[in-house]
Amino acid sequence: MITELKDLRQLFKLCRQQGVTEIKVAGVEIKFGDMPIEQSNSSLIEAESPQNPYANFPDGELSTEQLTFYSSGGIPENDPSLKEVANQ
Repeated sequence: MITELKDLRQLFKLCRQQGVTEIKVAGVEIKFGDMPIEQSNSSLIEAESPQNPYANFPDGELSTEQLTFYSSGGIPENDPSLKEVANQ
């Protein structure tokens, strides 16, 4: 019999480990959803990935103009300060 929250947690953990998707105890029916898929940090952040918005982000301290630019949603490819450096 489940008398404490600790017992319920242990039951849920055991059900998950054994692949149980539904359980009915004392008139209470519980259906477990799919387990979340864990992703490693390396797959989330890749420097060469075009999906990574920080791939070309400038290193070091940002100027006031750059802080304003990036805080309003600017992307590194359109950074006016970096274009000025490239033109010199």
